[in-house]
Amino acid sequence: MHLRNNELDAACIALARILLARHKSVSQDILDTVTSRLMQDAAQHADYVQQLGRDPNMVTRAIVYLSDTHAHPDLGGDTGWFRPMLACLLELAAPSLALSSAGARFLADIEEGVAQSIRDNGGPL
Repeated sequence: MHLRNNELDAACIALARILLARHKSVSQDILDTVTSRLMQDAAQHADYVQQLGRDPNMVTRAIVYLSDTHAHPDLGGDTGWFRPMLACLLELAAPSLALSSAGARFLADIEEGVAQSIRDNGGPL
């Protein structure tokens, strides 16, 4: 599967705008810097997901999810939270690590939460 870079870039720009929304006027340089950091991390994750044989465009979808759920203007230009949160989401969607049986039990909780979110958003996507 081919990564749609324009969609990935647009998701990173939109996320950067959310993060910087508290500032009345943000220079293009600051917006570009934050966007570039996000894009760099996202591209690395997309490469890894593709190496796993999965759709690299899931990275874009994960960024949109993070924009909807965890991004807020109080974070400002701090993108330190982005890489580990993106990695966590992608590990759930494209597992690459072995789990203990105790750790795997959490997957049922995730499955229940995902089913609820799908129902809350009008059913199957």
